[in-house]
Amino acid sequence: MLNEQASIKRKKYTIGFLIQLSTGFSGFQDLVWKSMVYAAKKQDVNAYIFAGGSIDNAPYNPYEKNLNLVYDLINKESIDGLIVNYTLGNYISPDKFQNFFKSFSIPIVSIIGTVKGYQSVRVDNKNGMRNVILHLIKEHNLKKIAFIKGTDGNIDAEERYEVYKDTLKECGISFDTDLVYNGAFEEESGFEAVDYFINKKKKDFQAIVASNDAMAFGAIKALQESGKKIPGDVAVTGFDDMEEAKVFTPSLTTVRQPFNEICNKALKVLCDKIEGKSVEDSIIVPASLVIHQSCGCSSKFVSHAKIDENDLKFKGLDKQTGNKKGIIEEIIEELINIVACNIEKKILFDIINCFVEGVENQRSEDFLRKINNLINDKIIEGQEIFICQNIVFVLRKWLHKLWSDEKKLFTAENIIIQTSIMIGESSEQAMAFQKILIEKKSKELREAGQELITTFDINKLREIIKKQLLRLEIPSCFISMFRNIDSDTNESEIFLLYKSNEKNLSNESINYTKHSLPEKFFLPQNKSFLFAVHPLCFKKYKIGYIMFELGPEDGIVYDTLQIQISSSFMGAKLLHEREKTESILKQRSDTIHELVRPMLGAISSVSNTAKENISTISRLVDLTKENSEKLSSTNNSIKTMSEKVVKMTDVVKIINEISAVVNMLSINTAIESAHAGQYGRGFTVIAEEIQKLADSIKINTKEISTYLKDIRPNIDILQKAGKDSQEAFKKLEKDVFEVAQTLQLIMSSMDELSVNSSKILSVMDLS
Repeated sequence: MLNEQASIKRKKYTIGFLIQLSTGFSGFQDLVWKSMVYAAKKQDVNAYIFAGGSIDNAPYNPYEKNLNLVYDLINKESIDGLIVNYTLGNYISPDKFQNFFKSFSIPIVSIIGTVKGYQSVRVDNKNGMRNVILHLIKEHNLKKIAFIKGTDGNIDAEERYEVYKDTLKECGISFDTDLVYNGAFEEESGFEAVDYFINKKKKDFQAIVASNDAMAFGAIKALQESGKKIPGDVAVTGFDDMEEAKVFTPSLTTVRQPFNEICNKALKVLCDKIEGKSVEDSIIVPASLVIHQSCGCSSKFVSHAKIDENDLKFKGLDKQTGNKKGIIEEIIEELINIVACNIEKKILFDIINCFVEGVENQRSEDFLRKINNLINDKIIEGQEIFICQNIVFVLRKWLHKLWSDEKKLFTAENIIIQTSIMIGESSEQAMAFQKILIEKKSKELREAGQELITTFDINKLREIIKKQLLRLEIPSCFISMFRNIDSDTNESEIFLLYKSNEKNLSNESINYTKHSLPEKFFLPQNKSFLFAVHPLCFKKYKIGYIMFELGPEDGIVYDTLQIQISSSFMGAKLLHEREKTESILKQRSDTIHELVRPMLGAISSVSNTAKENISTISRLVDLTKENSEKLSSTNNSIKTMSEKVVKMTDVVKIINEISAVVNMLSINTAIESAHAGQYGRGFTVIAEEIQKLADSIKINTKEISTYLKDIRPNIDILQKAGKDSQEAFKKLEKDVFEVAQTLQLIMSSMDELSVNSSKILSVMDLS
């Protein structure tokens, strides 16, 4: 039994986190990503973070749905349970999103929003939004409050909108539909909302409440561009408390979503659910109002640091020594409930107790050391360290409640001043160091991108990816590619197996043929693992997927590499297709050249023959006219023959014109054929013209032959007209039949040209 319990305790679950991209477009996804990483590490689970797209096409990206290919990797053999970010369903109906959940036969918990039939963990939208609106109404006496709604159908958007209407009603303020703009949780929506209120609806308003921070940022920018001051002319608030909120100009009053707490609780609920334990259907995490400058206030911390007369009333710790613990708990309660200090109560008690003892014993070192350790912990966790200053502000307010002895007050003031300076220096140092790290990482990503997107050889690309992974301190990477990205088949192959501590990984002996997660041998052994799984796509093309073992914890690193590697693969594919096309064109060019060579000879021969016989036909015309005049009075048949011969003159002119064109074509064809591979269509036109010329000459020569046959009976009659005429017409008869034979040769050559032109058209796939 003990062994069985130990086995259960040692069980390490493998969890899948589903998120819409790692960093997204508004910064919201970045907060969720970091919280997912935080929760996985805190609870020591194996995790895949699937950074795909929304379930349906997003309005700003018609190809986002292709990113869903990473969700096809999820199966119960590899993953024990899923945590799904509700924003994946932003552009679909609740029923369709529910069907998406049902497609996985494993336990699922939703975060940020609720899906019918599944457990969820999300923020308290109602109290969060109500508190920020009440703050504008009661603290700043604002009545004309515009609202920027989130995406239609999104549960957060709808709930916050209902709270807006209810809070206005609660405060006796009439609801105006013209002061509501339907946004989409993006910064652009906030910008457009201001134009809608001012220019389209011509509304006068005192404040804008946005359903998230991104839209609030957009609204502030638009208001500033229109010449309005924030908060002097218009107050603006948001929701989420993104990292940008506190450094924006002006800093943004907002509602904080505790994403770390949301993801951490969701993971605990999921693990309980996997184990078959009873779990709550819905967990609501409290939201907190964060006061900054955009509403018209000073920072809440600045305001709270002010000492009033009540703060100078002595409780007298030096007079009530036995009540030290009770007074410390009062200080902790103020820190947690009023200042919203997110440090564990046990740690706060230890720090404040250390401060009190330091003052009592006239020693500041222990307290300074504890604050310094707290600062270092916050830096390691990636949290803001200025929160430590809040402890100092509150302690300062309590000094005169704690002691009346001047010596102790003097010691306490010194400790407060020393701690404030230390926090300021540490904060400045941390910010400078963070800036250096960001610049270094940005430089590394830029250089990696330059090398990746300028490499079009697949084999070289593999080596360059390895080089950049090592440089970015990414421990391992797996790349799977579809064998045919132009079809919907899932047949795949391994492109890259990389582990920084194993130089010679090979995929030759691995039986990997379908779109799936890698075999267990690739996963880290004897330790927890955390992988970011990203699709490799380029517009409509699905290339495959890439799986990074987390090194840097910034999602932007993996998003950037995903885009760069996808572009590199696509560039290599296009280059390969171009080389293949050029090879085909060269083969066509060679074939056409072989067909054109004899055609050029035939065209030249026809041209020369036509030139030689034009003069003969001209003499026949002159002779015919002369004899026709002499014998016109003796025989009507002469007149008939003359008319026919005159008709031949028109035909001769046509042949003369055709000959000139044929000469020009013989030159142009020679030029065009040399470029047939590159300008194949140009030669196609020439080939078609040759066919037309061949047909034209055949028709005209046939007509001349008919005329010549008709002339002969008339010649027989004319021979009897006189000896001179008889001799002339004998000569005429001889020349006529020589011309007829030549024209027969031309017809034969044109037949051959027509056949070869058809072959050329066939080669060009245009016949």
